[in-house]
Amino acid sequence: MGVVALVIVVIIILIFFILKIPKLTIAKKILIVVSVLLFCIIVLAIIFITGFDRGRMPKREELEYTQENLDTIKKADSTTTITSENINSLKDNSEKEKKIFEIEGHYQLKKGNSCKMNLTLYYQKNQLKYKLKTDTHEFSDDAEIELNEAEDGYYITFKNIEWSEYLGGLDNEGDPIEKDLPIPKEVSGTLYKDEIIIQNYGNSMNYYVVFECGDKYIELIKK
Repeated sequence: MGVVALVIVVIIILIFFILKIPKLTIAKKILIVVSVLLFCIIVLAIIFITGFDRGRMPKREELEYTQENLDTIKKADSTTTITSENINSLKDNSEKEKKIFEIEGHYQLKKGNSCKMNLTLYYQKNQLKYKLKTDTHEFSDDAEIELNEAEDGYYITFKNIEWSEYLGGLDNEGDPIEKDLPIPKEVSGTLYKDEIIIQNYGNSMNYYVVFECGDKYIELIKK
């Protein structure tokens, strides 16, 4: 409202000087004062309509609000950058895994194994999947891989394969120490270039049988 106050002061000063002019009659003085007032009213109306007063200095509250908005935008930009870096990191890890060796393909039992088994690994919509066929069952579901400590191979897990037996630890008489243990439904092994190894059964410390066959280690070789 600084401009409005200035206009009012100018009006008062003009009226004062007009009234002090000795040669003008009272009627002329009144006419001039009315004209000046009308002119000033028009000027004030223009000021309010056009928003001329918006050229003022911003208030403290407005400056604080603007600063908060700027801080929010900076935080959002920072979050976007971090997210992009994380995505790039995930892409790099994925590419690193693919560079070790090709995982997809058909695997068959190594000569000397008595188990009958064929395995296929393939990707579908960026998800590793498997198809496993034995002499008695067929399994098909997701598979997961994790880079091992030496970074020369993977740990591989096949989902939704129920073990044949699982008793856990055994006592001196060969009975389970813990009763009614749930049967695991995931089979894990190691995956190296062109070879998958699965430990098929355990011992008295951890008794289990994954597949009904006599081999302790199942070795699958890529065709």
